[in-house]
Amino acid sequence: MAPCQYCRIVVQGLGLPAHFKEDNPMKRTLPLLFACAIFPLQAWSALEVGQFTLGMPKPQVLAILQQQFGEVEQFTGYHYQVPTEFFQGAGPKGNYNLGGIPVSKVKASFNEADQLRQVQVQLDTTDEARVQQLLPMTKDAKRVPRSGGRLEAFSADGELVYWVSKDWGWTVVTIADKASSANNIKARAKSDETFAQLNRKFDKLIETAKAVEGKGTP
Repeated sequence: MAPCQYCRIVVQGLGLPAHFKEDNPMKRTLPLLFACAIFPLQAWSALEVGQFTLGMPKPQVLAILQQQFGEVEQFTGYHYQVPTEFFQGAGPKGNYNLGGIPVSKVKASFNEADQLRQVQVQLDTTDEARVQQLLPMTKDAKRVPRSGGRLEAFSADGELVYWVSKDWGWTVVTIADKASSANNIKARAKSDETFAQLNRKFDKLIETAKAVEGKGTP
């Protein structure tokens, strides 16, 4: 598909309008250009994940979280080892689901204008085919080598990232606007390298232990 310069990344529901503005493609950052060279831009028109639209005003987002979840808290946590402020909704009050898949947690972050810039939805399923059926945009995502199974896709206005955890029994889908995506790309690269270094050290320790054990065997 040909790249779409002014497409919307939408997490929408309840008939809420999408809020977006055109962006100047000449202002893309180098990290985003590098990432898009590896993972080509896709022509997305809409991404449906729940009741949220990127760009929604903060009060509207918080109202939805409070309506759907019994626990809504503000955190300063970590997103790819980078301190990040977000509001988290957990403990669904009722049968909160996406196409029959339970939604157990939502994390929302806002920009300086108090507009939704990034949202993460945790789906209680490991059925990747079902997720792709519900969220067609995930079909464009490419697996990132040495990332633990993370998949990424990009448009001119932002990104979609998701991964399936068989151990925990969930799929986490995150979309972010263009400004957040540029920062996320750098943070993910740094995080991946940190874990790669730890894995190399761990492998070396195992090799050393095996060598010592071999020498001690009569």
